[in-house]
Amino acid sequence: MTVLTALIQTLKLQRSRYGILLILLVANTLLYVILTHRLETKQGRLMTEQTELTFQLEQKTLYLAQLTAAQAVVLRNEEAVQRFWEDVVHTRVPGLTEAWKELDHLAEGSRVQRGQTSYKRELLDVGLEQIKARMPVEGSYFDLVRFINRLERSPRFFLVEEIRLAKRDRGDFIELDCSISFFLKGVPSGEGMET
Repeated sequence: MTVLTALIQTLKLQRSRYGILLILLVANTLLYVILTHRLETKQGRLMTEQTELTFQLEQKTLYLAQLTAAQAVVLRNEEAVQRFWEDVVHTRVPGLTEAWKELDHLAEGSRVQRGQTSYKRELLDVGLEQIKARMPVEGSYFDLVRFINRLERSPRFFLVEEIRLAKRDRGDFIELDCSISFFLKGVPSGEGMET
């Protein structure tokens, strides 16, 4: 019995130590549960955000693919318009597009703004086609004089038929209505622009 009594006495002395260990065990368990719960909540939020971001990325990828396809269509359309212009319009209106380009070049070189041009075509008996055009031009006095001189000296043989003052309301700028004519090689009947 003395051994048993000694064991009980030893247990009573160590009981306070076991109590402290038990309290630490309960505190550690409680801390573990709290931290685990917080980590699970945070992990759940991160997974939700990842799912949302993945969805947004898929949507953006789809939108980018649509934009890329639309851009390819636009490029193909631009090429088709250019081919149409060169193959159909340019060949059916010999020299007319070059004349408009030359007018633009002369206007730019003279620092004159050329407005929308209207024109009439007339097939002459001598195998030429006369183009009569009316266009508004705007610029300073000296720029307009330079433009008219360049028109008259152009190798295309532009004839300045009439110049009328349209308005002068923006400081040094003058707007003129300019009527010109020029000639192109006539198109044989059955060819040319269709109406």
